[in-house]
Amino acid sequence: MKKIILWFGVVLFYSLSLHAEEINLQEIDSQARAERPNTNSIMFRRNAEMYRQLSDEERADISAQREEARKVRLQQEEYARRRAAEEMRRRQMEEAQREAERRRAEALRPITLYENKLKIYALVNGEVITSNDMQSRINAFILTTGIPYNPQTKAMITGKVLQSAIDEKLKIQEAEKNKIKVSQKEINSALRQFEQSNNIPAGQLKKILADAKVSVKVWSTQIEADLAWRKLIAQKGFDEVSVSENDISKALTEIKNDQKKQKFMVSEIVIDKKDAKDLQQLVENLRQDPRFELYAMQFSQSPSAANGGRLGWVGLGKLPAVLENAMLKMKDGEVSNPIAYGKDFYILKMEKIFNPAVDRPETPSRQEVRNFLENKKLEEFSNRYIKNLRSHALIEKKV
Repeated sequence: MKKIILWFGVVLFYSLSLHAEEINLQEIDSQARAERPNTNSIMFRRNAEMYRQLSDEERADISAQREEARKVRLQQEEYARRRAAEEMRRRQMEEAQREAERRRAEALRPITLYENKLKIYALVNGEVITSNDMQSRINAFILTTGIPYNPQTKAMITGKVLQSAIDEKLKIQEAEKNKIKVSQKEINSALRQFEQSNNIPAGQLKKILADAKVSVKVWSTQIEADLAWRKLIAQKGFDEVSVSENDISKALTEIKNDQKKQKFMVSEIVIDKKDAKDLQQLVENLRQDPRFELYAMQFSQSPSAANGGRLGWVGLGKLPAVLENAMLKMKDGEVSNPIAYGKDFYILKMEKIFNPAVDRPETPSRQEVRNFLENKKLEEFSNRYIKNLRSHALIEKKV
């Protein structure tokens, strides 16, 4: 029995010894001193006596270890603080992005005009444009451009869509006068081409249009007007696009001279002052949305709109002074504030600055110059033609 008790005692002693090794005496010391600052504990007296017996070098080593431990603790606290701040910024950015996406999705939702009650928007030589037509056309505009329909863009989108609807009527009417017809087969082919270019499975376009509240009839009419106008311009403008070898040589000479000068790749949006509502808000949209050329094509009232507002390379002295002064203060990618000039407001975007000392652009071939000049002349002829139709048409805007 005594052997059993003795063996148990040895085991217990060994176990207590193991636990004693795991005890952090420094933590016990600190806790006890905090709880009993005036203690006369033998352990504290012994530690103090041991510390007094240490050499200066040993004491310095202990102080250095304590200082190093303090620095490590501060570094860990700073790291934790930075991690928490970064996490907070990340969450805020994600929340801001979700909110921006929510607002954009809200702005891109199909609209409903006048609770689907029928109203007349305009008469074009006696043909009616209704609110149902406008609703489909505005939704088609939102669908194809991705430009949000919000308080800042609402007036411009409505004005642009209405003008496009009027022009479609004029184009189809003029094509009919000139015995130009567009077959249903051509329209169907154009619809399929649109599906292919936008990676839409065959036959799915109708469902997409229905979801976006766009009438297939209105969509088809837009295609018909575009096809008829192309045929008409090709027929009427054949003599207008004649480009001689002398024209090409002259253009090439100008290009080579321009390559020796500093110039600026600039795009523009031009808005008549009488139509300039919420123009600063449009500028803010342009600074957040990189698709300046898309806005220019839809809203600009300049002939450059057909080319996404691009003016091409502009040298010094080529623009009016007020526009050039604003241009010279701009950096690559910058969008200007509205600039008043004449009866219009101009919004400029600096696409690129050309420095002849650094940049070495390639000179275009004669065929490239010919194509450019022909397209430019054809576009100018098309613009003159539609303006003439507008000036002679009986157009009554009701809304």
